[in-house]
Amino acid sequence: DNSPRVMPKSKRAKIVHLTRVKKKGREKGDKMIEEVRDLVDEFSHIYLYQVENMRNSAFKDLRILWPHSRFIFGRNKLMMVALGVDEEDEYRTGLAELAKGITGTCGLLFTNRESKEVRKYFAEFREPQYARTGCIATKKFVVKPGLLPGLPVSMEPQLRKKGLPVRIQKGKLELVTETVVCKEGSRLTSEQCSILEMFEVKMVDFRINILGCYTDEKYVAFKDYLAGDSKSRGAGGMDEEAC
Repeated sequence: DNSPRVMPKSKRAKIVHLTRVKKKGREKGDKMIEEVRDLVDEFSHIYLYQVENMRNSAFKDLRILWPHSRFIFGRNKLMMVALGVDEEDEYRTGLAELAKGITGTCGLLFTNRESKEVRKYFAEFREPQYARTGCIATKKFVVKPGLLPGLPVSMEPQLRKKGLPVRIQKGKLELVTETVVCKEGSRLTSEQCSILEMFEVKMVDFRINILGCYTDEKYVAFKDYLAGDSKSRGAGGMDEEAC
């Protein structure tokens, strides 16, 4: 039978309404909770993922590449409420263990794709992006002296302000001396990031790290992302390959 597996029926069909927020915000929150629970019912697998170097445009492209699945990202507390944070409140058996892992830049991937395929895809997935202030330089970048044909002369004051020794030579921008923009391992400033983007140097990758998988009412946290722990959290002895 090649038909996709679907989640078993939820333990209870109840709606949790948010309190202590404005009406419009509460309505949006209730809608998101309902959406997450509908997705739990629709798909056989839920993957907890962590985002590195989040970029909205790259994330939008990823959604297009995975039209058969749904990505939920942001508003961690609402995702946790939707799943349930303990055995009494969990929407389905085992979801509380998944909810406990939602922290930081995390999201949920709802899909019918098996673990092996999902983990392989995202282990190889990388989308180069420009670094932002505070990122760590992954390599040394040096601008050699000479003409800068890709930059208009109107940028001379801006480049000087950023520390590049430039001048206008015969109607073109010229870098007077060799300049080290950044060194590998250094924390990038806003000026350095701006220069790197001017020279179209992408220092970071937009990535998705798969942290764990929920299916068949059990959650498995993958060993790759369990610091100092060789056991799968909440797996109940369940092997990773079973997910």
